[in-house]
Amino acid sequence: MKAQAEVTQSFAGTPLSTHQNGQQLRDADLIARLCNADECALEQLYHHYYTRLFRFIARITRRDELIDEIINDVMFVVWEKAASYDPKCKPSTWIFGIAFNKARQVMRDANRAEEESLDELDEDSSWLGKQDAGMNQLELDEWLESALSALSPEHRAVIELTYYEGLHYSEIAVIMGCPENTVKTRMHHARKNLALILTPTNDSSNRTH
Repeated sequence: MKAQAEVTQSFAGTPLSTHQNGQQLRDADLIARLCNADECALEQLYHHYYTRLFRFIARITRRDELIDEIINDVMFVVWEKAASYDPKCKPSTWIFGIAFNKARQVMRDANRAEEESLDELDEDSSWLGKQDAGMNQLELDEWLESALSALSPEHRAVIELTYYEGLHYSEIAVIMGCPENTVKTRMHHARKNLALILTPTNDSSNRTH
């Protein structure tokens, strides 16, 4: 009960909409219930965050076969570390922070396993060279997805958290475990790289406007 009272007090007065504030309170209450080994609370959290986590992890890893495994790992950490949750932090920020770290860890492990047969830099360069011929035949959403796949996992994460989750840079900094200025720098480079990728390569595009 004390944990739940702290949760309610910590969210009082936060600059969220009524709906958002209510959902954050409910999520925080569910996390507090995990401290008492409440499996029903874990199931509710899982269903509430599954779709958002699936999209976020897919954006980072680009590996569909790893997504469910990572989500399960994330929810296991949420279950195990519920007592360490700080009620001053939004539940979604805490959970997405765990997801970001888990996704990076799995990506590092997967890349090490494929290191001898895959040179990521060469693969990205060849991808860019092959896109021009068929670019006009792609649908806009497929085009954008292909462009995003050329970005680093960190840059994709910033794009996802900013435009799809609607988070502020300060919140993204907490999730990614880095200074807010680093988030801003990553967003700057992500936008710049996307602009280069999405701009058709021709003589006129290289001229100074």
